[in-house]
Amino acid sequence: MTLTSGFCPKCGAPSENGELCGKCRVKDTVWVTMEPRVICTYCPTCGSTKTAGLWTDCPVDREELAYNLVSGAISLHKDLRDIQKDIHIVDISVNRSIATVFVSGNLYGVPVEVTEKIKIVWAREQCDRCCRISGSYYEGIIQVRANGRKPTPYELRRAAEIAYQIEDQLQTAGDRLSFVSDVDEQKDGLDIIFSSQAIGNAISVDICGALGGSFTTHPKLVGEKAGIKLYRVTYSIRLPRFSRGDIIRHGRDYFQILRQTKDMLFVRDLKTGQSRNFREDVDDPLFGNIRTAETAMVIYRDAGILGVLDPVTQKTAEMPDHAWIDADIGDSVLFVRDEDQLIPAGKSNESPQDIEEFAAESIQD
Repeated sequence: MTLTSGFCPKCGAPSENGELCGKCRVKDTVWVTMEPRVICTYCPTCGSTKTAGLWTDCPVDREELAYNLVSGAISLHKDLRDIQKDIHIVDISVNRSIATVFVSGNLYGVPVEVTEKIKIVWAREQCDRCCRISGSYYEGIIQVRANGRKPTPYELRRAAEIAYQIEDQLQTAGDRLSFVSDVDEQKDGLDIIFSSQAIGNAISVDICGALGGSFTTHPKLVGEKAGIKLYRVTYSIRLPRFSRGDIIRHGRDYFQILRQTKDMLFVRDLKTGQSRNFREDVDDPLFGNIRTAETAMVIYRDAGILGVLDPVTQKTAEMPDHAWIDADIGDSVLFVRDEDQLIPAGKSNESPQDIEEFAAESIQD
């Protein structure tokens, strides 16, 4: 054993194997560094933040964001143990905050602590998405129209709902530049103005899937940027002649339309209550829609006949008593008129949600 074994060669204090003692090691070690100033660039309109030149949506409030910024500005030595950290932030102006940071721990068996201040700069800048929105930027229009008729209020509302649902899905997936600029109801349908071809195509596909019909695209050259041609595209959606919920006659029987493709109708047979499908016939007449059907109270039942009080004439009228409707005396039933004939379409307590659920089950079957 040498004379220096077990002693710190710098201060002479006891140490293992003649190495530097803890105090001397701490004196020669930078155990904490803090950036004196951090900058947060954020959009005052939507609250998104800019990091490394890229905008991202920020789901946290300003207080939590400030804490995260300050925490990211602190670097600690890998050998520091028993770390305790306290951050206190005070806003000194709209675009400036001061964070008082206290850090303590144990380094090589020696307690250490420090208190520093970090300035937070809040820099306002309009993000890429809000810049496009405020500048009325768009890449195309979806025109929702119907063959031989005006789209129903339900179809207009559903098309708008689908547009905003697709927008939410793409935004959640990180596509910040895909958004719906405007939804404008016209005298013959609905115009949906969108910001990217990705969202325009997705909305058109989903509207046709939900309401039937098909669409065509009509691009128009509007300029060139960096050698790339720029187009605005019009998506022309044509909804079918019938809408969901319409009640038609096909052959001798009556049907309620549940959904449809380009030339195929998926229906509820109003005689049996079962789902069916068949090809659309241009000669099939329309008698109404389940959402606007009339209501009558059942007065009596007799041998397959329902006696009801006609709400127009206030006289007794009769309609077929179909087993699937399961109407009893005192119940109210929905019906449409085919001249003097009343066509039962279900109970009046069947909600639109029930109809949608039946349609969904029919699609799965």
